[in-house]
Amino acid sequence: MSDGTDANFDAGAPDDAQAVDYNQDGTEDGYLVTNSDGSQYEVLDTDGDGAYDTVLVDTDGDNAADAVGVDTDGDGVIDAVAVDTNHDGVADYAAADTDGDGVIDTAVADTDGDGVADVAYQDTNGDGTADVAYSDTDGDGEFDTQAQAPSGTQTGAPDLASA
Repeated sequence: MSDGTDANFDAGAPDDAQAVDYNQDGTEDGYLVTNSDGSQYEVLDTDGDGAYDTVLVDTDGDNAADAVGVDTDGDGVIDAVAVDTNHDGVADYAAADTDGDGVIDTAVADTDGDGVADVAYQDTNGDGTADVAYSDTDGDGEFDTQAQAPSGTQTGAPDLASA
């Protein structure tokens, strides 16, 4: 993780990282990197097993995480990401690799900022493109509309592999 952009935790901390003992038990729990623009990211071992499993990113230097990435299956690769785009402390977008194949297959979004997801996409055939989209058109917090691509792939559908 020498340049701070690799989503794989196996490479270790960058040279300019500050080791941190977050729970003050005498064991390093992660590291903190502050970039020249004031943005920061932290890589943490949240379960104490010696392997990093969580990344927190502060993109605007306000000391609050704007994005979180988590390795949910312990393979050293981030499987789920949540992003707070409007800096209100609530995730506006989230994406996950729910089947462990290394490709994002589910994404949800809160497009109106009310704290409740109102759009979701799923890649049901594993090709990295959304095959099914759900939406909450009446704002009641439940998905009530579903659109499915005719052959499993729809032109113009979000590319979940790059989400």
